[in-house]
Amino acid sequence: MKNRVISILLAGVLALGLLAGCGAAAERGNGGEAVRTDEAENAAADGAEGSTEVKSINMYTMGIGNTTDYKAVQNAINDISREKIGVEVNWTVLDIGQWFEQYNLLLSGSEPVDLMVNMGGVSQGVSQGAFLELDELYAEYGKDIASYYDEEFLEAGKINGNLYGIAGQKDFAGMAAITYRKDIVEELGLDVSQVKTLKDWTPVLEAVHEAYPDMAAFVSNGGNTLNQFNSYNWDTLGDLEGVLMNYGESTEVVNLYETEEYEALVRQMREWYLAGLVDKDAATNTESWGDMVRAGKGFCSLVTGNPGSEFEHTLNTGYPIGTIAITEPLSTTGNVTAVMWSIPYMASEPEAAMKFLNLMYSDSDISDLLNYGIEGVHYQVSEEGVYTYLPGQDASSCTYHPEMTWIWPNSYIGGEWQGAAPEIGEKMTEFNKSARKSGAMGFTFDNSGVINEATACSNVMKQYSYGLEVGAVDVDSVLPEFRQALKDAGIDKVIAEKQRQLDEWLAEN
Repeated sequence: MKNRVISILLAGVLALGLLAGCGAAAERGNGGEAVRTDEAENAAADGAEGSTEVKSINMYTMGIGNTTDYKAVQNAINDISREKIGVEVNWTVLDIGQWFEQYNLLLSGSEPVDLMVNMGGVSQGVSQGAFLELDELYAEYGKDIASYYDEEFLEAGKINGNLYGIAGQKDFAGMAAITYRKDIVEELGLDVSQVKTLKDWTPVLEAVHEAYPDMAAFVSNGGNTLNQFNSYNWDTLGDLEGVLMNYGESTEVVNLYETEEYEALVRQMREWYLAGLVDKDAATNTESWGDMVRAGKGFCSLVTGNPGSEFEHTLNTGYPIGTIAITEPLSTTGNVTAVMWSIPYMASEPEAAMKFLNLMYSDSDISDLLNYGIEGVHYQVSEEGVYTYLPGQDASSCTYHPEMTWIWPNSYIGGEWQGAAPEIGEKMTEFNKSARKSGAMGFTFDNSGVINEATACSNVMKQYSYGLEVGAVDVDSVLPEFRQALKDAGIDKVIAEKQRQLDEWLAEN
């Protein structure tokens, strides 16, 4: 589920980025900086006076899965938060479609928001003056967050040295992985133990295609092979419009689409496509690979791997899923900033919002409520200590089962759902620490000076990359056309500006 949703989310964030100049987040001063209204300033001042009254904050998140009963969950959370920190939350859940329709409204300050999730980093909100600097609030009210949060990863939420976003505990690294149905591999007696590359995987695809001619041996992830999870051997630097190769060891920003690595990838996909091994509609497909596997339409895909991915994919698809890493784990700014929590500049209760974020990070009871709802209503705890549906319940009938543990600040401190990877918190922490860190960890590109070129390049990438990356078009003719279209759109100017900013950042860090 996470892979499907983040693909959709990041595609939506890319579209939203094109609207970055549409509507300021706050009133503007003569210098263009955001200026909080008197009402917001007064409310914030009141909150800083140490009043014993309960402060109320407005929190906005997206909802995936079933969240019908979220107000009951909200009330149960408030029973805890009122007593512990003197804060209660008024929680609004928007489905994915509503989220992208209203995201810019949330940033604009037209809705009363004190705490919200943001996707794909904080640079868009900061460029609009929409997010509050969190440094002082974090220092005073985020002490429990600090006990879980590696300082190195905290840097990823900073712009120009100031903190604007805090990521939840999750995978801060990723590796490109072939993800496949283990039951079919076992049924056909296939040996996958020596597979290290996509080329090595070809005989497996051929065998599956022969045995299951009506099933696509390889399916794309929503029409994309180069999925947006920053899990190849390059650091995308946020948008693929200029990357660092070799796991970020080089500090030279280059055009990915002119590299040998990219050409080798699209040629391999073309070979598979011509052999009938790839879903024939892959270039226009909007379904996630997980949905296609669940429906019996596909055998494998290329997605992100981490310590919990096999368990997660098995649970979400209904089939036993295996993964084979084809790159080392790499940790980049994009891995960390994919899902972050921010306090809008116009928040009326910023101190209370940080207190509540800190509580979500550290209180296991609140973690369980956010993840699974109310015990005895939305789930039960088995004799083995794992969480399961109540008798007669499933994902469709349970009125609160959001299927988005990855969005919350710290799911690892709560209980584990049946079928989840055992000791996933410890394993993920070790995975994050052991992953190769990009040399640009903490760097965030500000494309405001080249926004027209960046937008044009984004449009070109959408026009050409999907077809190339699933093998649906001729590489010899289309790849050169793609490269030239990027140059015409101004990618060299974008890369030059990104290099300039990176060089300045490296000199200061």
